[in-house]
Amino acid sequence: MTFRKAVEQTPHLQQAWKAGFGALRRRDRPHVTAEDPRRLAGSVNVDAALKSTEPHAHRWDFAIGYKHTNRREGEECVYWVEVHTASDKEVTVVLKKLAWLRGWLAGDGRSLSGFEREFVWVSSGETSFTDTSTQKKRFALQGLRHQERILKIPNVRPA
Repeated sequence: MTFRKAVEQTPHLQQAWKAGFGALRRRDRPHVTAEDPRRLAGSVNVDAALKSTEPHAHRWDFAIGYKHTNRREGEECVYWVEVHTASDKEVTVVLKKLAWLRGWLAGDGRSLSGFEREFVWVSSGETSFTDTSTQKKRFALQGLRHQERILKIPNVRPA
């Protein structure tokens, strides 16, 4: 199944798929790039799409599909991207968003849960913690990668 088809089969996301980075908010767009934009399988603004059905949830920002050159034809990866302030006090907020996302993927979002995936927190500004900080270790244990300023999706995905 393609990323687009999985999105279209997901409750409350049926109309949310956009070509390329089209689903990213204008202010977040500078924080995500792709080595080859032609390999994008589309994007979804999960936060906006689910705002009316889950108004009080800690919703995740975006899902971005990508076709890596070192994967089989038709095999796509989903980058779950949260563009958020990277300060000590925001670690708990982003981890709540990640917990929400994992729960959503186990329920309504299950059509999207079978893809190879990566959870990425992209700093929207200055980062107040270091690579060796306890905060980074805390979210690394949760399977969350922190990326300062810009996430560049590579053509070749590490094994």
